[in-house]
Formats: sequence, C-alpha cells, structure tokens
Amino acid sequence: MKIKNYTRYLVLPLLALAMVFAFNQCKNVGQTDWPDPDVAVLNQLKINVINTNDGLSLEGYDIKVVLPNGTTKEFNGNTGTFTFDGTTEGTYVITASKEGYLAESTVINVSNDQTEAVSTVTQHVFFLNKKGSTNVVSQQGTVLYVESDQSTPATITFPAGSLPSDQNITVTYIAPLAQFEELNILGERAILYGYNFSPDFTFPDNARPTITIPINIPSVTDGETDLWIGTYNENTNTWEAYLGTLNAERTTATFEMPHFSTWFVFTGYKLIKDVEIWSPWSFVAESEKCGDGVCGTFIYAVTPNALVNRLLSVGYNFNLKVKDTRCIGPHAKYIQQLFARAQLITYKVYDYQGVYLGAIQVPTKKVQWMADEFYCHDQGDI
Repeated sequence: MKIKNYTRYLVLPLLALAMVFAFNQCKNVGQTDWPDPDVAVLNQLKINVINTNDGLSLEGYDIKVVLPNGTTKEFNGNTGTFTFDGTTEGTYVITASKEGYLAESTVINVSNDQTEAVSTVTQHVFFLNKKGSTNVVSQQGTVLYVESDQSTPATITFPAGSLPSDQNITVTYIAPLAQFEELNILGERAILYGYNFSPDFTFPDNARPTITIPINIPSVTDGETDLWIGTYNENTNTWEAYLGTLNAERTTATFEMPHFSTWFVFTGYKLIKDVEIWSPWSFVAESEKCGDGVCGTFIYAVTPNALVNRLLSVGYNFNLKVKDTRCIGPHAKYIQQLFARAQLITYKVYDYQGVYLGAIQVPTKKVQWMADEFYCHDQGDI
C-alpha cells in the first residue's frame, strides 16, 4: 500500500518525491528473497479515569468491559491509562468505578477498517465524581444544601409527606465537564452539570421535592436562553425534562422532581448530529534509517468559529483537538512510515426557540493509524 497524496503540508510534496525515489532505488537492487511487508494491525481502546475534584488521574480504579459477544472482562486496581488491545468490531459497554465515587458507563462502537494496515484507536475519558454526604430526611420535611463549585449551594426542599418515613438520602454533585474542555452531549442536549440522588424514590404529586440551583450563565441571566433539568433514558434515547422557574433576577432556577434519578442541567440549545467524516490522511513520521522502527504523535485541531465562541458564553467548552501517539517496528531492511487521521462530527445547532444558528465541527476521540513500509536494503551492504 502506498500513499500518494501528501498535500496536507507544504513540505510533503518534497517528502513524497524523496520517498518515491527511495522506493525506486530499492526496486533496482535486483531479486531478493525477503518477504513482502507484513505490518501488524491492532485496534485499541484507551481509557483514562479522572477525579473531578482535582482533575488528576485516579489510581486503583476498576474497569468492566462487556464485549460484543456478551461476555464480560474485569480489570481491577488500574493506574494511569488502561488499554484494551485487539478490539474486534461491535459494541462495547465499559464501566469505570472506584470505592467512594459514582460509577460511570459508556457505550463505544468499534468498526474495523477494511483497508490493509489500518487500525483504529478509540479514546475515552471517565470523569468520576466523589459521592456526596448522606443526610437524614424527615417525613415531616427537610431542607438540604448541596455544595458545588459554585459560590451558592443548591437547595433541596422536601415537603412533609414526600417520603413515607425518615430516610437516609445521598446527593452527589456532578461536576461540569467544561472545566476539562469536554463536551458532554446526551440526546441532543449539551450537559452543564448535574445531581445524583439515591436511593430511588417516586414522590406524590402533591408533595414533590424541589431543587433550587444558582445561575451564573450570562446567556440565561440576560434572557438569551432558558434553563432545563432532565433525566435521560439511554435505552429509549429520550429525555424527561422540565423547564425551570426563574426568579425575577434570573439568578436562580427551581424545579420539581417527580422522582429521584440522575438529573442533568442544560440550556435550551440543541446540538443535533449531522455527519461523521474522517479528516484527510496526514503524514506523521518515518524511520530515520533503514531497519529502524518509528514513533509519531498525531495532533488534529479545529479552529473555533463564531458559533463555538457563542456556545462558550453559554457555559459549554470544547476540546477541539485530538492527540495520539503510535510506534511500530523495527523491521529489518525496511523504512516504515506512519499516517493518521481523525474522526470529525458536525453538529447542527438550534437555540431555545428552535432557530437554526449554524454548524460546528468537533473532533471525536477516534484516530485511525495507517502503517506503510518499503524495502530499503541495498544488497551491496552487509
């Protein structure tokens, strides 16, 4: 396999000529008994687990992987980046957990590229939130305060009769991923932050608890958008969502909760996935000399447009860059090369009134690597 389009960088046309010349030299040395290049292909999942309290990698976390065939593998006490090699085509359900933290799960679809010597690396970062404190909520009514990264805590008011008896209730604040430049989209909604409640309860219609949260989003306080709270059903891909009641100054929003669940906060903006494409192949690196292996780091970045900047003002954040590193070889008497490309998703963006605002393009954490090599041994040597 040879890559002939090196137009991504200005220096690549010269590099392409050099590579063709080197290949032709190898072809002119006469017959050889060396086999044709056989570059190993490896699909890979790369998992990182971050503590939202300090932004650092968690140590001693557990990973459970449900494979496409339904079997389960568990990996306990992990530190740093967890890799799962040789992933085959299909759907993987991956859960990261650690004692004292809310477990998080995700579904990752792996599709194998049928092209020779192409492998896919799928990255995923889990952000685990430390569980909140447990408090006794009285059947006669209780007010709880939930600390967060905002200056004012959220207030949860339980009216009399909302619970059948005194209960131990745990409320965990789900930190905003914007601080990590992550865009968390569920069911066409970009999540700001959230609250997890346990254990499960369903409340009488006339005695539902309310949660009042502070608002520090300029677009909401200025009246540009509204604020919602909702719980997402991943099995049906549907939202149970409620519009917040704002105070006169638009500095707080209050919501009724019909039941306990994980409730997420989001604005009225909708981000609808439009198309998925791959960026053009980019030359990354090649062996410095004949017979050497090669390592390369691929970085793909998208320049933010005006719409991205507008969404930043709403409280969202984007990591418009993907990065991955790959090493191959060595392979005696061959020059090896690495090429890479990133998967890109285009989202159509609508405001809270349903008006189309434009589109944004965001790189996913999927990178494809292509390895190429050509014979470089001159039979006059060695």
